Amino acid sequence: MDRAQIIQVADEHTRAVQAWLASRRPIAERLELSNALVSSTGLGIQFLNLALSRTGDLTKLDDEIETVKDFFARRGVPWYWMIGALPEREKIQQRLEAHGMTYNAPDLPAMAAPLPASKVDAPPNVRVWQAASVDDLKSASKIRHAAFRFPQGIATTYFEDMPDDWLQNPNARLFLARDGDEPPASIGALIVAADAPGVYVMATLPEWERRGLGRAILQRILTDAATMGFPFIVLTASKKGFPLYQKFGFEHIFDYLFYEVKE
Repeated sequence: MDRAQIIQVADEHTRAVQAWLASRRPIAERLELSNALVSSTGLGIQFLNLALSRTGDLTKLDDEIETVKDFFARRGVPWYWMIGALPEREKIQQRLEAHGMTYNAPDLPAMAAPLPASKVDAPPNVRVWQAASVDDLKSASKIRHAAFRFPQGIATTYFEDMPDDWLQNPNARLFLARDGDEPPASIGALIVAADAPGVYVMATLPEWERRGLGRAILQRILTDAATMGFPFIVLTASKKGFPLYQKFGFEHIFDYLFYEVKE
């Protein structure tokens, strides 16, 4: 694939997965429109309630923006309108602003790496395994909650709320890591969608950062994705994770933009 094709596939993949992740709760709701996939966990965390732009009938865009605003007003949660690498990106931005929405910086980098990817050494005492029980899911939820600094009491049972998605779905592999006999302290996931693999929910407990746990999980994810026969893998990078991903051969390919309603 050339760069333009990789960007298109990466955007389609990320849109599909983010819509799925934002629906992983029993009370979640989804809405499919011509110009957006809308998905809401109902939790008070902005990134878990998303309208994800896609190429559609732009004559419907104005009405659909208001439909999305009404949807989230009824849900009573903060949310983002997320725009990827679409030809209509500037037009979408203009219409969102005309409907009272505001650009929210910073942007979120999308990255891609060829497979098999570069290898980075991880400490030999670090153990990585795929989640295989509800106890593993509970540990993963605790790590995610602490690492992402979610508010107390919110999103504390994220993985175990939908156990079959993480224990029975071959396209969603959740991994945990620990140092020796210590409790699990790091997580990451390999999720396949839109004919591409991606890296998700990479998180390490603050007190265990810089111990090689994240590197070990990322190496496992890349190895599994290469074994599945994919030519490249994608992700969206936090500021903290960006340098680590570069070590594994990931390159910045475009940015996601975010808009929100300011009260």
